[in-house]
Amino acid sequence: MIDILLYGLLGLAAAALLYNFIRRIARSRSDLGIEGKLIWMDKGRSTKPFFNQVFEVLGKPDLMYRVRGGVLAVEYKSRRGPVFTSDVVQAKCAALAARGNGYQVTRLLVKTATSEQYIELPRADKALFNEIKEYVILTRQAKAGVRMKAWPNVGKCRGCAFKYDCVHAQRK
Repeated sequence: MIDILLYGLLGLAAAALLYNFIRRIARSRSDLGIEGKLIWMDKGRSTKPFFNQVFEVLGKPDLMYRVRGGVLAVEYKSRRGPVFTSDVVQAKCAALAARGNGYQVTRLLVKTATSEQYIELPRADKALFNEIKEYVILTRQAKAGVRMKAWPNVGKCRGCAFKYDCVHAQRK
Protein backbone atom coordinates (compact mmCIF):
# COMPACT_ATOMS: atom_id res chain seq x y z
CA MET A 1 0.00 0.00 0.00
CA ILE A 2 2.79 2.43 0.91
CA ASP A 3 4.56 1.53 -2.34
CA ILE A 4 1.52 2.57 -4.36
CA LEU A 5 1.25 5.89 -2.51
CA LEU A 6 4.98 6.55 -2.92
CA TYR A 7 4.91 5.81 -6.65
CA GLY A 8 1.77 7.90 -6.99
CA LEU A 9 3.42 10.90 -5.30
CA LEU A 10 6.56 10.51 -7.40
CA GLY A 11 4.43 10.31 -10.53
CA LEU A 12 2.53 13.47 -9.57
CA ALA A 13 5.78 15.31 -8.85
CA ALA A 14 7.25 14.25 -12.19
CA ALA A 15 4.06 15.28 -14.01
CA ALA A 16 4.11 18.70 -12.30
CA LEU A 17 7.75 19.27 -13.27
CA LEU A 18 7.09 18.21 -16.85
CA TYR A 19 4.03 20.47 -17.05
CA ASN A 20 6.00 23.51 -15.79
CA PHE A 21 8.86 22.77 -18.18
CA ILE A 22 6.57 22.49 -21.22
CA ARG A 23 4.60 25.58 -20.18
CA ARG A 24 7.77 27.63 -19.83
CA ILE A 25 9.07 26.55 -23.24
CA ALA A 26 5.73 27.14 -24.93
CA ARG A 27 5.25 30.72 -23.73
CA SER A 28 8.72 32.03 -22.98
CA ARG A 29 10.10 32.67 -26.45
CA SER A 30 8.65 35.32 -28.71
CA ASP A 31 9.02 35.55 -32.47
CA LEU A 32 12.02 37.81 -31.80
CA GLY A 33 13.68 35.10 -29.72
CA ILE A 34 13.03 36.94 -26.47
CA GLU A 35 12.57 34.84 -23.35
CA GLY A 36 9.89 36.59 -21.37
CA LYS A 37 6.26 37.58 -21.21
CA LEU A 38 4.88 40.32 -23.46
CA ILE A 39 3.44 42.96 -21.13
CA TRP A 40 2.90 45.98 -23.39
CA MET A 41 2.51 46.67 -27.11
CA ASP A 42 2.28 49.89 -29.12
CA LYS A 43 -0.91 49.63 -31.17
CA GLY A 44 -0.30 52.75 -33.25
CA ARG A 45 -1.92 56.15 -32.96
CA SER A 46 -4.49 54.90 -30.47
CA THR A 47 -1.73 54.13 -27.94
CA LYS A 48 -0.79 57.14 -25.82
CA PRO A 49 2.92 57.67 -25.26
CA PHE A 50 4.42 57.37 -21.80
CA PHE A 51 5.47 60.59 -20.06
CA ASN A 52 8.14 61.03 -17.42
CA GLN A 53 7.17 64.11 -15.40
CA VAL A 54 10.55 64.46 -13.69
CA PHE A 55 12.55 64.72 -16.94
CA GLU A 56 9.67 65.90 -19.14
CA VAL A 57 10.27 63.35 -21.88
CA LEU A 58 7.76 61.21 -23.69
CA GLY A 59 7.97 58.17 -25.88
CA LYS A 60 6.73 54.68 -26.40
CA PRO A 61 8.65 51.55 -27.27
CA ASP A 62 7.17 49.12 -29.77
CA LEU A 63 7.04 46.24 -27.28
CA MET A 64 7.91 45.52 -23.65
CA TYR A 65 8.62 42.11 -22.16
CA ARG A 66 8.93 41.08 -18.53
CA VAL A 67 12.27 39.28 -18.40
CA ARG A 68 14.65 38.19 -15.69
CA GLY A 69 15.95 41.30 -14.00
CA GLY A 70 13.22 43.69 -15.11
CA VAL A 71 11.68 44.83 -18.36
CA LEU A 72 13.10 44.66 -21.89
CA ALA A 73 11.87 47.41 -24.23
CA VAL A 74 12.02 46.72 -27.97
CA GLU A 75 12.35 49.35 -30.69
CA TYR A 76 11.84 47.83 -34.14
CA LYS A 77 12.83 49.56 -37.38
CA SER A 78 11.59 47.86 -40.54
CA ARG A 79 14.40 49.23 -42.70
CA ARG A 80 17.44 47.26 -43.72
CA GLY A 81 20.77 48.43 -42.38
CA PRO A 82 22.50 49.17 -39.12
CA VAL A 83 21.17 50.50 -35.85
CA PHE A 84 21.84 54.25 -35.77
CA THR A 85 22.61 56.46 -32.78
CA SER A 86 19.24 58.16 -33.30
CA ASP A 87 17.50 54.77 -32.93
CA VAL A 88 19.28 54.15 -29.63
CA VAL A 89 18.47 57.66 -28.35
CA GLN A 90 14.80 57.20 -29.28
CA ALA A 91 14.69 53.84 -27.48
CA LYS A 92 16.40 55.27 -24.37
CA CYS A 93 13.96 58.18 -24.28
CA ALA A 94 11.01 55.77 -24.56
CA ALA A 95 12.50 53.63 -21.78
CA LEU A 96 12.87 56.67 -19.51
CA ALA A 97 9.29 57.69 -20.26
CA ALA A 98 8.06 54.16 -19.50
CA ARG A 99 9.99 54.24 -16.22
CA GLY A 100 8.00 57.35 -15.34
CA ASN A 101 4.86 55.21 -15.66
CA GLY A 102 6.09 52.40 -13.41
CA TYR A 103 7.79 50.04 -15.89
CA GLN A 104 11.29 49.25 -14.64
CA VAL A 105 13.01 49.04 -18.04
CA THR A 106 16.49 47.59 -17.54
CA ARG A 107 17.44 46.63 -21.11
CA LEU A 108 16.74 47.66 -24.67
CA LEU A 109 16.67 45.78 -27.94
CA VAL A 110 16.92 47.96 -31.02
CA LYS A 111 16.31 45.84 -34.10
CA THR A 112 16.31 46.51 -37.83
CA ALA A 113 15.54 44.01 -40.59
CA THR A 114 19.23 43.10 -40.78
CA SER A 115 20.79 43.85 -37.39
CA GLU A 116 20.07 44.15 -33.70
CA GLN A 117 21.68 45.71 -30.66
CA TYR A 118 21.03 44.97 -26.98
CA ILE A 119 21.74 47.80 -24.55
CA GLU A 120 21.99 47.58 -20.76
CA LEU A 121 20.51 50.65 -19.09
CA PRO A 122 21.77 52.38 -15.95
CA ARG A 123 19.64 51.73 -12.88
CA ALA A 124 19.21 55.41 -12.00
CA ASP A 125 16.81 57.49 -14.09
CA LYS A 126 19.13 60.50 -13.79
CA ALA A 127 22.03 58.53 -15.27
CA LEU A 128 19.82 57.39 -18.16
CA PHE A 129 18.65 60.95 -18.78
CA ASN A 130 22.27 62.16 -18.80
CA GLU A 131 23.00 59.71 -21.65
CA ILE A 132 20.37 61.40 -23.86
CA LYS A 133 20.39 64.92 -22.41
CA GLU A 134 22.19 66.63 -25.32
CA TYR A 135 19.69 65.16 -27.80
CA VAL A 136 16.74 66.18 -25.64
CA ILE A 137 18.08 69.75 -25.53
CA LEU A 138 18.54 69.81 -29.33
CA THR A 139 15.02 68.49 -29.84
CA ARG A 140 13.54 71.08 -27.51
CA GLN A 141 15.44 73.85 -29.29
CA ALA A 142 14.23 72.68 -32.71
CA LYS A 143 10.65 72.49 -31.45
CA ALA A 144 10.98 76.06 -30.11
CA GLY A 145 11.99 77.28 -33.57
CA VAL A 146 15.74 77.68 -33.04
CA ARG A 147 17.57 77.40 -36.35
CA MET A 148 19.53 74.16 -36.22
CA LYS A 149 22.82 73.21 -37.84
CA ALA A 150 22.39 71.11 -40.98
CA TRP A 151 23.78 67.57 -40.85
CA PRO A 152 23.57 66.52 -44.51
CA ASN A 153 24.52 63.08 -45.72
CA VAL A 154 23.66 61.17 -48.87
CA GLY A 155 21.33 58.66 -47.19
CA LYS A 156 19.25 61.28 -45.39
CA CYS A 157 19.19 63.70 -48.30
CA ARG A 158 17.98 60.97 -50.68
CA GLY A 159 14.78 60.52 -48.65
CA CYS A 160 14.16 64.17 -47.77
CA ALA A 161 11.14 66.00 -49.17
CA PHE A 162 13.13 69.27 -49.39
CA LYS A 163 16.20 67.91 -51.20
CA TYR A 164 15.56 69.91 -54.40
CA ASP A 165 15.28 73.23 -52.55
CA CYS A 166 18.01 72.68 -49.96
CA VAL A 167 21.43 74.28 -50.29
CA HIS A 168 22.88 71.54 -48.08
CA ALA A 169 21.51 68.56 -50.02
CA GLN A 170 24.11 66.00 -50.97
CA ARG A 171 23.50 64.14 -54.18
CA LYS A 172 25.35 61.22 -55.61
